[in-house]
Amino acid sequence: MNDEKLLGEFRRWILSQKIPGATLDDTGDSIKISTNYAAGEVNFHRLEVVIVEMLVKNLARGEDKFYLHFELKDLNYAQELFGEMVETLLELKNQQRLKILLSCTGGLTTSFFADKLNDAAKFLALDFEFAAVPFHKLYSVGFDYSVILLAPQISYQLKNASAVLSNRLVLKIPPKIFASYDAAALIEFIRAELAAKKIPAEKSAAVHEKIQSPAKILTIALMANPTQTYIAYRIYERGTPIFSETVIKSRLNFLRDLRDILDTVSRRQKFDAIGIAIPGIIRGGHIDFEEFISPDENLSQILRDTYGYPVTISNISNAAVLGYHAQQKKFDNIFLVSHPRGFATGGSGIIVNGKMISGAHKIAGEIKYVVRGSLLQNNLEEKEIPAEKILEFVSLEIRAGMSIVDPELVCVNGAITPDVEVLRAKILEVVPEKYLPEFVYVSDEEMAECILLGQMILSLEELEGKI
Repeated sequence: MNDEKLLGEFRRWILSQKIPGATLDDTGDSIKISTNYAAGEVNFHRLEVVIVEMLVKNLARGEDKFYLHFELKDLNYAQELFGEMVETLLELKNQQRLKILLSCTGGLTTSFFADKLNDAAKFLALDFEFAAVPFHKLYSVGFDYSVILLAPQISYQLKNASAVLSNRLVLKIPPKIFASYDAAALIEFIRAELAAKKIPAEKSAAVHEKIQSPAKILTIALMANPTQTYIAYRIYERGTPIFSETVIKSRLNFLRDLRDILDTVSRRQKFDAIGIAIPGIIRGGHIDFEEFISPDENLSQILRDTYGYPVTISNISNAAVLGYHAQQKKFDNIFLVSHPRGFATGGSGIIVNGKMISGAHKIAGEIKYVVRGSLLQNNLEEKEIPAEKILEFVSLEIRAGMSIVDPELVCVNGAITPDVEVLRAKILEVVPEKYLPEFVYVSDEEMAECILLGQMILSLEELEGKI
């Protein structure tokens, strides 16, 4: 079937779909899907081949919730991706209400206040929904809410909660309002804060001043959490990003998603090599994550054979620590620990005397081998791990790195322990202060920048025969 015939069949199939509460509008180069809570688009780009672009935006929050593009080669696969797109769009129907979570020490007083607030919101015909939890459960359920309100007695947790619950609006309830349970005043306070909320500008990766190679590197970073997968990718030239996009999906189909990116980018942009940063132990192109690909298959070789480019695959924490090191000049001994939300253990990257350390079997920094067999192991599978237990996990991970690497700097990333002063105090219970390094928290956005930059450097080094 030729491209135009396949495109015509796919378009007709989309327009024949019945999507509850949605209207479909064929504008020629795109099909728009409109609801009162979300907007979707299927765009068609005719290059040497047909590239299909799909996206879904949450109208209530102005966020992109689904984005991908692929080369139209197989009707069944295109229909499968459209089904995933529609599934994401329909799920947003339940998210059009503004969900607001109150939290206090035990949850009792905020539960009473949440009931009053729900009554007030109903009376005022506001699409607000209030709930309450004790603080020890905040980091388990808070990600399902758009606004987090901390009672005055735990207002000192604002810094920590704001970092953990990134991309949420975290506020302290004014003491006067909380003391009087003034529902109308708190609703006005929330509305004013929402109106004033600003979305931070996207950061761009720093230029690595030592890069002289003219090679253009397509760098891909896979970052997953329990609810969504993000695959960020860029093309770098002399350390500067010249092209950048991010795929957003609810489900990961690793090899197919990767091929979709490479198929479409190779049609639209020129580059000289491919670098991929993913979780797991990578040895000679083999990956130990069976959810991605069989360990018996060599991903580097598969992609080289398919696309004809040199391919470098690296562990995501190794790429991150190298990228962090490249953006600063103060530290040459760095231990980076990343413990993302939804994962039992984290991973780490190591810089010693300015060089990244991966080890003889590429397991340097694999913290899971430290935690397994320890007294903490029984807690790893708990659905709601208490904050103090998470602090204990990360403290152990860092102390293990410190005892071997003795770093000048410890970088901490993860949606669980952003307050490095609390972490430092925990480590001080075991390690004398004179041996402590400096600590810095690395946000998810900064982590993504470090991963992409570090993987670009690793790809250049392999291209030049340095690693």
